[in-house]
Amino acid sequence: MSVIGRGVIRLVRGMAWLWQACGCLLANGVRRLSKGSWADYVLFELSGPLLERTPQRPRYLNIVSRGKPALTVEALHDALRRIAEDPDVRGVVILVKGAQISLAQAQSLADLFARFRGWSGEHSSGAEAKEVVVYLETCAGAEYVVAAAADRVFVSPQTEWSVLGLRAEPIFLAETLRRIGVEAEVVKVAPWKTALDTLERSEMSAAHREQMERLLDGLYGEMVSAISRGRDRSEEQVRAAIDSAPLTAKEAAELGLVDDTVYEDELAKALGGPKEEVQILPYDQARRTLYRRPRLRHRKGIGVISLSGTITTGKSRRFPGGLPIIGSSTAGSSTVQQTVRAAIQDERLAGVLLHVDSGGGSALASDLMWRELTLLNRKKPVVTYMGDVAGSGGYYVALPARRIVCQGATLTGSIGVVMAKLVTSGAFDKIGAKSFPVQRGENADLYANDGPWRPKQRGKVEEQIGHTYGIFKRLVADARKMEPDSLEALCGGRVWTGRQAQVRGLVDEIGSFATAVDRLCELARLPTDGTVPVVAVKADEKRPRPPVAEGSLDLLVGGEEFAELTEALLGVLQGDVSSLMGRERVWMLADGLPKIK
Repeated sequence: MSVIGRGVIRLVRGMAWLWQACGCLLANGVRRLSKGSWADYVLFELSGPLLERTPQRPRYLNIVSRGKPALTVEALHDALRRIAEDPDVRGVVILVKGAQISLAQAQSLADLFARFRGWSGEHSSGAEAKEVVVYLETCAGAEYVVAAAADRVFVSPQTEWSVLGLRAEPIFLAETLRRIGVEAEVVKVAPWKTALDTLERSEMSAAHREQMERLLDGLYGEMVSAISRGRDRSEEQVRAAIDSAPLTAKEAAELGLVDDTVYEDELAKALGGPKEEVQILPYDQARRTLYRRPRLRHRKGIGVISLSGTITTGKSRRFPGGLPIIGSSTAGSSTVQQTVRAAIQDERLAGVLLHVDSGGGSALASDLMWRELTLLNRKKPVVTYMGDVAGSGGYYVALPARRIVCQGATLTGSIGVVMAKLVTSGAFDKIGAKSFPVQRGENADLYANDGPWRPKQRGKVEEQIGHTYGIFKRLVADARKMEPDSLEALCGGRVWTGRQAQVRGLVDEIGSFATAVDRLCELARLPTDGTVPVVAVKADEKRPRPPVAEGSLDLLVGGEEFAELTEALLGVLQGDVSSLMGRERVWMLADGLPKIK
């Protein structure tokens, strides 16, 4: 760019800043006239499922839908940044009512609270940083981990402190299936690849138990450590409290696990003191009178590609209510390909953040996505942020990134491959049904459900598994700069918590989505002061539509989507789950992992 061109850009940006500053000056002048309506504390309510990113809703949904959308981590991040700049707001109140929060999400919220205190400190000229107050209606597990990161914690007088620890209880169905004449044929790389153990076995294997014990040790350690730091108690004290739970609200207060017991309507007085009652206003109301500061957005932005659900070939789909094995959504390779290509061609994007929340799926689809992301990373930096889980195929697609960030409670790894089929001939016999197959080709019945694999066929399946597993390990070795011979102790389907994975070199950093954005900005030589736009990448309208974020649609509409749902349901009814997996048989799947709420 020429010197004249750069000069013109600086002039235009300078004029834009001046215009914005005048607007802020006017708004702040009007604000002073309504001083009595300012908020002392700004209120947010966490209820129901918590999404990381704010879903992109079609415009017609904004017109026909009622009520405000649920709060997301992204929306809370942006709101707290604004509140931190207001010199008159004392803090925020987070009202937790029936929130469905994972342990990894709780860690992200704790990180956000720390950032909020830092932002407010930057604008307070030496005054105390704004405080975070959490009010809990119920008090268990991950929601208490969120509360422990706050400055003050309040509960209702009848609330129980029910942080009981962690428990995983997989149910094994092999004997149940045999009773109805069905048997699972499974080939896997190692005993730790337990994704389909619940179908193949009648009891937990030693390897499966060892893996569950390791994961629960890691997750329990994350929970205890977070509570210990947040409430300034030793880890021994926290473990003793958990072993004594449930506790009454009064007992929890006596142990210093909560600060006081009040009803929700008494919060204003509890925060203000005996002679003062503070004003607590919902964010939607308080934002109108927040102090405004000029802030120019950077010319370059960060693009976000979200990869959520089971990985399949074809385009991404969503199934209201969820389906067996597949769940409520799929991340399709063709959709992701088109979205990645749109990111490559978008000159406004200086880098791309890949947000993965997937237990994997199709090996072929994972590899197709890996290739596109590798090409993207050659043109502009890619950083991966892992959500609750990024295992097997979910870890595979994360490998092209220059840095991988996740929470300590994220479940990842599961570097391995599995292949299976259900043999249903016994079920047919029980109901008097007979099939009379006619085939050409020795292995035309390789995936047929009327009989187990013959020895030669099983050898062929093992070859397929071994080939794919070898490629997976090679890509891990190249991406993570490890010696291939040292990988087996980390692979074999073993699942790790994020912190365990970091120690073993499978991820780079423990942190939140915002941490990943900061690292990407550093790689792209952009500022980390919040002025860089973070936007969802959209595919070209002439190409297949981009995925619809989970939670943004309550129902599928249109003939094409209805046809897909019908096909999927028929596949389930007919026992042909491969119809949902894009006809894929080689799976990089991490299933049956402990779900910690």
